[in-house]
Amino acid sequence: MRRMNPSGRNPYDPVVRSLAADLLGYLRLPGGTMPSGFTYGLFDLWSKADEENRALIATGWPLVAFVLRTVDTGGEAGLRSIVED
Repeated sequence: MRRMNPSGRNPYDPVVRSLAADLLGYLRLPGGTMPSGFTYGLFDLWSKADEENRALIATGWPLVAFVLRTVDTGGEAGLRSIVED
């Protein structure tokens, strides 16, 4: 899942990294941060949404959808690969 670049530094945008850390916090996993109320609400809404409504969320908040899809497909390890340097 993690894309490496020649420098070996984390290639993900800082906003994506922050959202991934927030999702770890939302999931009550070590090393996570607590998301804002709005972001928490988006994470919660995603967990209740069907695919059609997830597509609507992704349209409005593509970076949020990216980290949520990452955890759906790669689990905790996928999120950590975004957060870690």
